Amino acid sequence: MSSIAGQDIIDEAAALRGQRRFQDAIDHVEANIQSLDPSTRLVGWLQCFYAAREMGDTSQVKIFAQKCAILEPELPSIQGYL
Repeated sequence: MSSIAGQDIIDEAAALRGQRRFQDAIDHVEANIQSLDPSTRLVGWLQCFYAAREMGDTSQVKIFAQKCAILEPELPSIQGYL
């Protein structure tokens, strides 16, 4: 997938979060995560992490923090959730 198409997925997830459609943002990323370039995949999981945190779903927050940690273990924003 081109980086532009990958960025479109990330942008759509961010827009859904902005509309407070947190589960829709998560579902959108999860449905498209395999099509993202490895360099963009972390950003996708971060969108899910932020959406879960914004909707207060602590179990999903932990799951997405762990997915982020696989790609970037020292990422500051996830450290408190691992």
